[in-house]
Amino acid sequence: MRSQRVPAAAAATGEGRRSGNVETAADAGPGPEHHGQPTLADGAALYGDQIIDAFDLGTLKGLVATASSNKQGSTVFDADDRAVKKTWSYRGTTTFGKLFAMSKPFRTMLGGRLDPRFKGITVMWGIATDMTGKPIVVQAVWRPGEGYPVESVAVATRFSWDVKTSISAPRAHGTAKDPHGDDLIDAYRS
Repeated sequence: MRSQRVPAAAAATGEGRRSGNVETAADAGPGPEHHGQPTLADGAALYGDQIIDAFDLGTLKGLVATASSNKQGSTVFDADDRAVKKTWSYRGTTTFGKLFAMSKPFRTMLGGRLDPRFKGITVMWGIATDMTGKPIVVQAVWRPGEGYPVESVAVATRFSWDVKTSISAPRAHGTAKDPHGDDLIDAYRS
């Protein structure tokens, strides 16, 4: 499991921390069917391998508005493994095309263009919040199958809130990297 501090400006309530746990398909290795494209084991997306930005209200509102399940949830554990006993659970499905339309961070990850072949990829998603609406766990699963750059992805990102932390500025020298893209999502860039 990886853990990374989130800048205070990005967190809705001030300070927070997120941790991502990524599950990958065992057969997503390189091979002729991947045409030399990056595979699941090669990289990540928005936050870890997460394509749903929990800090983008447009994305969250769009997903919650289309939820097929909206009910009280069970106990979940935040990024610091603290039990959050009173939760609300939203679940549903969307497509890459719909997510591209509703989520500016997803559009940015993909370089502003979604290949028409990928618009119909179904994404099953789940969001567990505390009773004040702060996301505790965000899940996304998509399995486009053979012939796509990545055959299967399952990711859950956990968040902690009200964590006292200090954030150091990064070094001012060296090359910069696009914070919204890397190998996994680059496989879907046009």
